Amino acid sequence: MPVLMPVLMAVGWAVGSWRQPELLHALVDTPWAMHQPEPQWPSFNQGGVWLAGIGLAAAQIPLTFGNAILGIVAETLRLFPGVPLDENRAARGTGLMNLLAGGLGAPPMCFGAGGMAAQVACGARTGRAPILLGSVLLLAGLFVSGQLTALLSLLPTGTLGAMLFVAGFSLTIGTAGSSRDKEARAVLLTTAAESVWNAGVGVVVGVVLEAWLRSKLLRI
Repeated sequence: MPVLMPVLMAVGWAVGSWRQPELLHALVDTPWAMHQPEPQWPSFNQGGVWLAGIGLAAAQIPLTFGNAILGIVAETLRLFPGVPLDENRAARGTGLMNLLAGGLGAPPMCFGAGGMAAQVACGARTGRAPILLGSVLLLAGLFVSGQLTALLSLLPTGTLGAMLFVAGFSLTIGTAGSSRDKEARAVLLTTAAESVWNAGVGVVVGVVLEAWLRSKLLRI
């Protein structure tokens, strides 16, 4: 599994270079230049805050709650039991990260259990991996942001789908693998089925079902 992600990326870039050589030429010909982020605090206004809060943030709350708080804590404790992480720390970190990054014009971000599963699938085992990834992304954004668009465009959508499938499969195995009981698998399948229709409803149904099973109000 750790070798699969880099192999998928390498194959994807090779196929993309073969199918779209013009993007490869654009990648080579784009000049190198430093691009500094511009603070966006002065552009904040009441209309924009309401639009972001009601139209964007409210819809994202169920996904953030499930993926960036509950999911990341559960997956971290499963893979790295010695890490002192709980839901409160994850929630505070997500909030502070978005407050600071939003002022620089960044889109909403979260930790994400899927991102960690992808890093683990690539071989990450310590905190040095996200530090290295963040450093690479920071340097890339500052110095080669012009090349990033062409580089990412070289990856076929099928390759991205395969990478997401590998990350999702890793999470699924961790949540309710062969070593877990049938109750965990029932929560997983029920939540997934509801989330296809509505992610918010899926989170609520999953939490309620898990609580019922733990309290023995419902037996499977």
